[in-house]
Amino acid sequence: MTASSTSLLEIIESVDSFKWNDSFYKLLTHDGQSVLGYITPFNAKFLETTASSFEVNHEKKTIKISGEYDTFEKRNEMFAEVGNKLRYLPEFDELLNKGWRNELYTVYYPSTVPYILIERAFSVLLGVVTYGVHINGYVAPEDSSNGKLKMWIPRRSLTKPTYPGMLDNTVAGGLGYPYGLEETVIKECYEEAGLEEEFVRSHIKTTGVVSYMYLTKDGRVQPEVEYIYDIKFDNEENIIKPQDGEAEDFQLLDVDEILDKLHEKKFKPNCGLVIVDFLIRHGFICPDNEPNYLEIVSRCHVKMPFACR
Repeated sequence: MTASSTSLLEIIESVDSFKWNDSFYKLLTHDGQSVLGYITPFNAKFLETTASSFEVNHEKKTIKISGEYDTFEKRNEMFAEVGNKLRYLPEFDELLNKGWRNELYTVYYPSTVPYILIERAFSVLLGVVTYGVHINGYVAPEDSSNGKLKMWIPRRSLTKPTYPGMLDNTVAGGLGYPYGLEETVIKECYEEAGLEEEFVRSHIKTTGVVSYMYLTKDGRVQPEVEYIYDIKFDNEENIIKPQDGEAEDFQLLDVDEILDKLHEKKFKPNCGLVIVDFLIRHGFICPDNEPNYLEIVSRCHVKMPFACR
């Protein structure tokens, strides 16, 4: 690593970048018993003025869902209404209106119990935990032409609104309602890489989760939990056939090339974190060659201050 290159810890710090400060408002459940997310003062102002369904306490910096929204159905209807009001305000045109996906994310409370369904684009204004799947496709050293582990690495489409042209994980996608993890993995593997269900089921292995709290450039907090999977390819023959235009191309890079790309900041930040986690699990990053090993491992697995699925 050269003096000007990025360290692995810096990659993790760029993703797990949120530090609590007292300016954030806490989004509270209707019973006031639990925090669902952290909201910026700017967004809190619009929630207060746009909807009467929240009880805002500026002294305590809390935004409580009104007690009348005491069922799953009532909360879903209310958040859909508020989100649709906000999306057409000029202040939220870029983030909400243009980013609107008609895809629902689940917020949980208590843990594992669905509490609200929220439009994906709206969730980023509320600072709630979101979930996704990331899949690492790799060829083992014994099956590789140069004896080194290799990974299928896509380059993001140049037309994508976020991180165009940067490197990505083999497959990744958000966990939208009502899909479960298995359904999401099968769906995303086909849509993004053309991998057939039979192949995925026979080659995939669940390997754990990563979690982090990301602070966006405009000061919003995005707590994210990503379920991680590995797919071991039998050989180097390219069976990847992108279906949805999400990737410009796929490259089969060996572990040394991947480490170089990490240090050069070529990866989308959270995908870089997932790659670091993969390299730790496969023994390429260890306490003997990484002085910040313990901090890196711990910050790839942040304990969320909210109820989770």
